[in-house]
Amino acid sequence: MVKLTLYDALSARDLAMSRKNRKLKNFLVTPRFQLKLSLFFIVSGLLFLMVIVGFTFNNVNEVTQLMNMNPIMDFSTQNRVNDLMFQIVQVCLAGFVLYMIFSFLFALVISHRIAGPVVAIVAYIRALQEGDYDYQRNLRPGDEFKEIMDELHKLKPIMQERERQAEQSAD
Repeated sequence: MVKLTLYDALSARDLAMSRKNRKLKNFLVTPRFQLKLSLFFIVSGLLFLMVIVGFTFNNVNEVTQLMNMNPIMDFSTQNRVNDLMFQIVQVCLAGFVLYMIFSFLFALVISHRIAGPVVAIVAYIRALQEGDYDYQRNLRPGDEFKEIMDELHKLKPIMQERERQAEQSAD
């Protein structure tokens, strides 16, 4: 029975994450973090929408009261005002749905740009811990934490030299 280490599993995942093989399920690198961030955007959007709907509802209610208080208004005018109020509600609901979709996708992309590099950096650190100095890992253009990965690349030769010196002094 072959037992894979986390490093081996991450290396296999790196191969699966090539541009050609990337699937939507692979976009959720750390699902808990990414979905939590997406939920934050959705809840903040919901709160924002609730304020807008509150103001809209208040205005619609006012229009309804004016319609009811003015007996001179004919049926066609009342019907037109009702149509306008219905359109206001439709626009609010459509705006809400679009905002939720946009917020979810935006949060997903942003979290992917953060979570993806974390996975890559952890895999690189584990490779260095295991003494695999041939393991090469670079981040995608536009990823966050590029500075950290650059510093880790600078650390690799220092670690190799220290390990070589330790082996020579042990002999």
